[in-house]
Amino acid sequence: MRINQQAPLAAPGIELWLVDLEVPAREHEAPAPGDWLDEAERARAARFHFERDAHRYRASHTALRHLLAQRTGVAAAGLRFGAGRHDKPRLDLPGAPAFNMSHSGRWALIGIGGQAPIGVDIEAPREMGELMALAERNFTTTECRELLALPEAGRLRAFLRCWTRKEACLKAIGSGLSIEPGLFEAGTTPEQRTTTVPVSDQACQVTVLSVDVDREALAAVAWLEPGSRHLAF
Repeated sequence: MRINQQAPLAAPGIELWLVDLEVPAREHEAPAPGDWLDEAERARAARFHFERDAHRYRASHTALRHLLAQRTGVAAAGLRFGAGRHDKPRLDLPGAPAFNMSHSGRWALIGIGGQAPIGVDIEAPREMGELMALAERNFTTTECRELLALPEAGRLRAFLRCWTRKEACLKAIGSGLSIEPGLFEAGTTPEQRTTTVPVSDQACQVTVLSVDVDREALAAVAWLEPGSRHLAF
């Protein structure tokens, strides 16, 4: 794997790292995939049917430990993880930084921030049938209208851009898809925006931004505004 830091963001202390899970790293860059994983991670990797997928899992989780060890000063193999109500991972460490990881195909995207919850998502384009039907089930009326206004050849990337933005927002909150993505607007264009996500009986303010990672993939990062409710714990 090869780990590259992305350009600084207009975000509150968030670092983004893009990991190519299929390119061997030079010796000084990162450890061999799997060296630092705990028993649960090794067991999860062993359940994959294809070795390619198992390798990508080991590589992404090794990269995550590598980066969190650099940030916290705790040995990578000694890091311990817990999970929130909707299985969002967290570090079992006092004052631990917020982090999030997403992977698609050969790519993993890792975000590491401060104390405020963050979410990231990355998607490698792939053929999708019934694109507008999917949009109508998951996007707002405005977002669907934006897609329809585009030439058909450009709709897939716009769809995935919007999807990554919605996923990043929901991962920042810690809800996963327990909150329907069509209930809030993330937008089909890449600029930063703050959106309102319904969390139980409250309105949660989340800021989301699309990020340039690689021409083969689309990605987004989101973070909660101060005072907003989250479900991560």
